[in-house]
Amino acid sequence: MPQVTSRRSEVDFAWKRSQLCGVTHDSLPENLTDTNLLPAKTALLRAAGATLSAVGDELAGLDLSLLVADRSGLLVQTVGGAQSRIGAQVEQRGLIAGADLSEEKLGFNGIGTALETGRGITVDGDEHFVAAFREFSCFGIPIIHPGSKRLEGALNVTAPTEATSSLLEGFGRTMVHQIEQQLLQNTYRDEYSLMSEFLQASRGTDQAVCAISEETVMSNQKAEGLLEHIDYGALRRAIGEARRARSSQTSIEVSSDRLVAVDIQYIRSGGEILTLHPLWQKKTRIPRGRPRANVTGDVWGDRLKTVQGRSGSVAVVGEPGSGRTSAACEASRPLEHTLIDCVDLQTAGAQVWSKRLQKAVGTTARALIIDNVDLLPAAQLSFLRQLVSDDDSTARIVITADSHSAEADERLRSVLSVADHHVEVPPLRKRVAEFPILVEALAHKIAGKKRFIFSASAVQGLARAHWPGNLVQLRKVLMQVLSGRASGQITLSDLPEAYRGDQDQPLLGLDRAERAAIVEAMAAAEGNKNQAARALGMSRTTLYRRLRSLKINC
Repeated sequence: MPQVTSRRSEVDFAWKRSQLCGVTHDSLPENLTDTNLLPAKTALLRAAGATLSAVGDELAGLDLSLLVADRSGLLVQTVGGAQSRIGAQVEQRGLIAGADLSEEKLGFNGIGTALETGRGITVDGDEHFVAAFREFSCFGIPIIHPGSKRLEGALNVTAPTEATSSLLEGFGRTMVHQIEQQLLQNTYRDEYSLMSEFLQASRGTDQAVCAISEETVMSNQKAEGLLEHIDYGALRRAIGEARRARSSQTSIEVSSDRLVAVDIQYIRSGGEILTLHPLWQKKTRIPRGRPRANVTGDVWGDRLKTVQGRSGSVAVVGEPGSGRTSAACEASRPLEHTLIDCVDLQTAGAQVWSKRLQKAVGTTARALIIDNVDLLPAAQLSFLRQLVSDDDSTARIVITADSHSAEADERLRSVLSVADHHVEVPPLRKRVAEFPILVEALAHKIAGKKRFIFSASAVQGLARAHWPGNLVQLRKVLMQVLSGRASGQITLSDLPEAYRGDQDQPLLGLDRAERAAIVEAMAAAEGNKNQAARALGMSRTTLYRRLRSLKINC
């Protein structure tokens, strides 16, 4: 009985999700009217086509149909007996290439729910939310790339309602396993093919040439400088639009007044060879190198703009290793700075250290950074308070402190409070959105002229960690990863084992940021999940799933 009850609850909950999405029992599949919008020969289509063609003839005489959808729920391939009863029924109900089978559009169904839940699901007859599908029994299962662990799509085995669900499941899992293995084999072959095409296109040319696929980017030296200033997401979208328009040219914006024209050579095995042409007349070159980083490789963005170049004292607080000393150096710009570290007080003694500080105050007309002031005893803190609050000081005083100590020590808070400007350096675990650029900047600082590209899965693997040591810890991990490598792409498998993680484990950093965003959106919408979902740019179904998985009670 418990198993039956659990199954009933699962179906009931899926029906509630369907109702919340606005699906009705008489809904029918929405089909793309423009066939040009159908996906091109994607990795999923090639792997599924190679696998399912082998069983196509065997299915011809059976009341069985296989449906393959991409990760968005768009039906891209059907295999089965078109002359059989099930084949005719499938087609009559609009289950043809281009149909949207997402749970958001058709409620509880094999493909949509498998994509939504990330696991295999059996849907028997009347369990389908849409009445038109209730003559079918289905087993849907997601298709996961074995290498990248990325969701590629889903397979659905469809049969008349009298079919045995265990047989459908066994057959479905066997087919998906074969498709996944074919995906892996194709990836190795495709990457080799793309590299060969890239070498042929870039050899002997003075043009900017690069190769791009879902997991790989290669470029010659001239293209490297341009790619550093191009948003990869925007570039991929532009290529996708050009492919659908059957065009071999597109353009991408680099800045408000600069465009790069792109000639596209589509590679049959997947990916594209791009030739980049800057479309500006001035001779001024785009600055080379990564976004400006400080000595730790950290990128500050707009955090320090309000204090740079302004007069008055500055207090910088943050956790150990978060980059607060580097932030203090950046905050001092454009002035040159002198640094006094309070750690030295332990070895030099309070009297010697205090004289050293007083001398620095009296002789420098630049910026004076006093680092780790949370280590100072009461007497030195009193002197420091006077120094920070002195508007007539010839030097710009910048102090740094451990944020944990600042919370616990009232005297330290008193010193920090009299500073004219305050900067809080967030810990690494709260900078999830900045992880791609942080990793890139640190890697560039470590590797110098060597060129490394971190895959999305590798960046996500790093972002999962808690990082108690913040940027210092991240730098050590990257040094370990890059040690002994000449160049190339860094994938999830290249990371130390502790940072690879199980894909099913919570994404600590990402989940924390996502949870905060969802809670804020729910509060702004006063608990209205439809409004919150729109504000977050996700479907209501996805919002409900994230509310459950992140344990958010509303």
